[in-house]
Amino acid sequence: MTIRRALEPAHYPFFDYRRFSFALGIAAADRIWLSGSTAVKHEPPAGMVVKGDLVDQASVIFEKMKATLVAADRTLADVTRVVRYVTPKAIPELAALDAFQAKTFGKVSVTTLTIQSLLRPEALIEIEGLAFDGGEDGVEFLPSVVAADRASAWAAVDKELTARGLMPSQVVKATELATASAFDAPSPAKALQGLCIGVPRLAAREAGVQIDIAFAPKGSRVVYVSAEADPSKDGIVNQCRDLYAGLAEKLAAKGASPASIVKTTEFIVPAGLKEYRGTADVRRELFDAPYPAATGVICERLVKPGAMIAVEAIALTEAG
Repeated sequence: MTIRRALEPAHYPFFDYRRFSFALGIAAADRIWLSGSTAVKHEPPAGMVVKGDLVDQASVIFEKMKATLVAADRTLADVTRVVRYVTPKAIPELAALDAFQAKTFGKVSVTTLTIQSLLRPEALIEIEGLAFDGGEDGVEFLPSVVAADRASAWAAVDKELTARGLMPSQVVKATELATASAFDAPSPAKALQGLCIGVPRLAAREAGVQIDIAFAPKGSRVVYVSAEADPSKDGIVNQCRDLYAGLAEKLAAKGASPASIVKTTEFIVPAGLKEYRGTADVRRELFDAPYPAATGVICERLVKPGAMIAVEAIALTEAG
């Protein structure tokens, strides 16, 4: 049985994390998956607020990560990878963020994804992390591949995999971000493709497509599954419930289950925001405590017209 342990710091001065349907972090199989965090914190009498420029906000997020890792007797030095979800408004400040982050972490794998906005409208960035907790899981992440169009991007991915001697069967994750100019073009790599997410722009202004690939050796316990919601279902809550049921079937086919999910990432279109809070009840129905770590961001569009949510889930198989 996969043992998941929620990180529950005794001192977390930002807000009461125990009332949410996600864990700040999940420790399992010698890794720690940290939920995506913005700089939001509770400041009476204003309530939940986000303040400052990109570096100011990142500083608060890193303090949150630090406080969470204390619950596992780990520090920011144990973080091996961060994923940064940034709004278009934040892109001009990325160089300053890179310099600040280098002082905070030193050498760490970084992926930057541009999304339309975050659940807190004033937030410029959300950051999630992966940390070492005693062992290796074998998963490696390629640097983001960017290109003007989908065909060029996937050709670059194929070239990179070939150069590394990797087979398509070793790819466990393939997430594609595409701007309006590239989104509707057919993908030449259906076998590898996971989610395709519509975004307003990418960090490299001339790019139309960004693809992020992860691969693992045979026998790795890490499983990635993803899907878009069925647009025929009415409302984001019903779409979310149906979507997670479908993900459970995909997990079962790979020797995993909802009980072994350690992290989810939810991409929501603007039309789904009004009722998005209701999806927390779906998570409470599906998952027993500890709830998985989670990230939620707003994208511009999904592939299926009318789909309001797409999910990528990371789980662990019961045996290596």
